[in-house]
Amino acid sequence: MTSITQLSRSPSPAHHLPTEILLQIFAFCVAPDGSNDETFTALHIVRISHVCHVWREIALAYPPFWSNIAFKTPYLATTMLERSKPMHISIRANLTPGGGQFDDASYRIRCMFKAVSRALRSSDRAKEINLRSGPSKHLTKAFDDIRPTSSQLEYLALRGYGDNLRSTVFDVPSTIFSQCTFPLKTLVLERCKVIPADITPHCTHLTHLELRSVAAFNIRDVLAIFQLASSSLQSIILDSIPLSGGVFVEGISQISFPHLSLLNLNATNGDSHIHNVFFLLRSIDIPLTASLILQFLILGSMWHMPAPIITTLGRHFSGGDPIRSLIVFQTNDHKRRGLRLQGWTRATLPRFFYAEDAPSPTVDVHFICEEEDNNNSLERILSELTSIGPLHAVQSLTIARVSVLSATGMDVLLRVLPSLRELCIHGSESLRALCGMEPGGGPVARLPPLVRLCELQSLTVCEATFRNGETQEIDLHVLRNCLDELSAKGYGTNELIVCYSDASLQDMEELASRVRKFLWDGSLNGTTAVPVPPQPDPAPSSSHVP
Repeated sequence: MTSITQLSRSPSPAHHLPTEILLQIFAFCVAPDGSNDETFTALHIVRISHVCHVWREIALAYPPFWSNIAFKTPYLATTMLERSKPMHISIRANLTPGGGQFDDASYRIRCMFKAVSRALRSSDRAKEINLRSGPSKHLTKAFDDIRPTSSQLEYLALRGYGDNLRSTVFDVPSTIFSQCTFPLKTLVLERCKVIPADITPHCTHLTHLELRSVAAFNIRDVLAIFQLASSSLQSIILDSIPLSGGVFVEGISQISFPHLSLLNLNATNGDSHIHNVFFLLRSIDIPLTASLILQFLILGSMWHMPAPIITTLGRHFSGGDPIRSLIVFQTNDHKRRGLRLQGWTRATLPRFFYAEDAPSPTVDVHFICEEEDNNNSLERILSELTSIGPLHAVQSLTIARVSVLSATGMDVLLRVLPSLRELCIHGSESLRALCGMEPGGGPVARLPPLVRLCELQSLTVCEATFRNGETQEIDLHVLRNCLDELSAKGYGTNELIVCYSDASLQDMEELASRVRKFLWDGSLNGTTAVPVPPQPDPAPSSSHVP
């Protein structure tokens, strides 16, 4: 008991840490992240400063602790502004808390805008201003408070919020940009209206440009920003920007971006003016190492890909490291259907089934069609895409939950992948198309697409339906027949993995007898399994089943 009492009275090891180490620990505790960028600063710092007298003295004497002004608790904003002097400050505020559920005249909204306005009066010290707001009568006053006479502002993000995804939520006054020149490195504008001539002079040092549903720009305005920031830009995102004023620009030479690592052009919402964004591709030189994301809408059965996409993708496919792994997703947006193709230069089979789970791809092409349910436009555009550039080096392909491809469309895709060694098929529809079954259930007259894959070493089948009660389903029959045909041709498949598929042990043993290595698994990635009972063949087998 005595030793326990002495231990409880002894100083905490934290009290012996040097101040510099404590500051590093504190900084880690209050560092912002994407999940809690509104609440982390004030509450965490206050808690740290209330642990003990020593910690409070350290916190109060260290201005950087208080420099990320938090408005989730507006009453602390003034305190943080004072304690952060003379450091640069970051002003991040979501002025539509609760997804806009609070009325603009509510006490909480008025207090928050008042605190933000107070912080914006210190815009001379602001290194970051990041505001998200819906329509509000308080916003004009807040913007009026941004009047820096000298500026350290490197990050400016103004985002509008509302029900209509394409509507302009607020206008950004010219006075913000007329006081001095901002050394901006990041510029994000979303669903707001800005006069391009006001913002362009501040873009000389940009590393990240992001424009989403921003009106009043034309192609020449965007190219002017590109020219100013060409030597520093690392990422460009243009999403649903209605560019007017024609698509051919005279007197502008090709613009090179030596440090560009990401170009994302999205025109899946809107009319032909939004598609004009792709004509920027004619005037810019994209590094072959950059990630290229192109998303577009096919408005009818006669529409084709915007011409600059074809040229750009062809150059990107053929000029740099070849694409070695590919994944095809299906997207559904109300009555519109689409396909999304992502490619990487490494030959690793993609084992995820949602685009959001994918690592950053080298090429990402997403197109949506407005058409009837016959999916003709989808297969036509897919055929155009696969014929653009060389895909002969692709060794790994995943078709993730795609139900819109016929056997003909599957055949078109696989014909341009002669080096395919690993294939993952997800869902009964894709499996049947791979094995030569048309959507109506009848077989095609020609060779099934799977049987053409003479280099195939590994086939993974996820979420197929091999059995319905006591009855074997067509999925099992067509897959079994294709494996037999491959063996008859002398190709064979070394490995077959079946995951999350309705089947019986008998069904799986039938498939296991047709390959050298077999895995029947309930896990998503096929990483654990139970061996198949020993086969009559005396040769050792590495087949697996639960």
